[in-house]
Amino acid sequence: MTESRLKLCLLDLSSDSDSDNAAEEEMFLLLLTEKKLKAPNNFYLSKRKSHGQFKMTSELPDSLFTNFFRMNRNQFEEVHALIQECIQREGCNAQEPIGTKEKLAVFLRYIASGDSYKSIAYNFRLGDRTVSNIVKEVAVAIWEQMQPIYLPEPSTQKWESVANRFEQRWQFPHCVGAVDGKHVVIKKPNKSGSSYFNYKHTFSVVLLATVDADYKFITVDVGAMGRFSDGSLFSSSALGKKLMKGNLLLPEPKLIPSIDNPVPYVLVGDEAFPLSVNLMRPYPRRNVTGNYQHQIFNARLSRARQPVECAFGILASRFRIFRRPFESKVDTVTDVVKATCVIHNYLRESVIVSNEDFEDIERLPQNQLLALRGCRIRRASNAFTIREQFTKYFNNFGAVPWQHRSVMLGNY
Repeated sequence: MTESRLKLCLLDLSSDSDSDNAAEEEMFLLLLTEKKLKAPNNFYLSKRKSHGQFKMTSELPDSLFTNFFRMNRNQFEEVHALIQECIQREGCNAQEPIGTKEKLAVFLRYIASGDSYKSIAYNFRLGDRTVSNIVKEVAVAIWEQMQPIYLPEPSTQKWESVANRFEQRWQFPHCVGAVDGKHVVIKKPNKSGSSYFNYKHTFSVVLLATVDADYKFITVDVGAMGRFSDGSLFSSSALGKKLMKGNLLLPEPKLIPSIDNPVPYVLVGDEAFPLSVNLMRPYPRRNVTGNYQHQIFNARLSRARQPVECAFGILASRFRIFRRPFESKVDTVTDVVKATCVIHNYLRESVIVSNEDFEDIERLPQNQLLALRGCRIRRASNAFTIREQFTKYFNNFGAVPWQHRSVMLGNY
């Protein structure tokens, strides 16, 4: 309805003549009031296509575009092609919907900058609620469409390939991945009490991940409440349950040189994880002091754990959303974290890695991605036997030149 017609309606309503259609008069008044209240905001938002941040990114040089979105233009187009159908919406009320490329740009800028919804909304000339909905929608689409390609369920052949790569790069035979967990700090959810309150006196959800020799995620498990004891987090996770039940499709145990009995394929973790047949953790400090063989094992295991530490470091360096507490709902936090892990794997596909890469990776911030606490759960004696077999191998046939120097420097 035009402004002139609204003024005419107002003049008619202010006259002394009686009207038989009171409902229509009331509607005209409401329309006029709504127009006056929303005009300034609508004018600002109406300039989105010409003055919004998405329009400005088309003018960025390639290097700045890559830094802005954490991926180059070709990668942006590839990701968009994968999720386009899932985030496409029809217009309503004769308004053109937000484009799918603009939605992807909003999401990528959100995780790359770590800015709040309101800040992103100002820059893109959108409503903050709209930004919130876009972040949720795109995160779900990325996980659904890209997870089967870049973070698929591991098979026996996959584990064997990872083990071969681990032995080649990190000198740890029969290792199928490095596992670790981090507390992802969040804003206290409403009416949650102490459910998400962790040992560092912050609120968090837990990201539990397994990483291969090239810093790519093999499995991710996100969403456990921060209040749970770290010893039980792994046992209650999907990965821990499959590992304990033998449903992880790991290869059958095989012989390694100088060891008489077949040695199972294992994950490697730190003190936060329980020792088991398929999960090796370091010897406790009290058993390492004065014991050179145990020190060698700890040094070799510490080196094999470098990929998971590097993966978390790369994740936090690339996506600054991990540098501040998440202010979203818990389910949105879970979706966003999973989406960033998938994008991380996608971007790692085009990266050539070397064993020295971890020296240049930025250290994790002390107030975000908090480490899990140590676990004191004891396991069956056969788990200790398997650890002793690895210890024997590392101190004899499987010794490498750098391990003695590492122990002398105290890196164990």
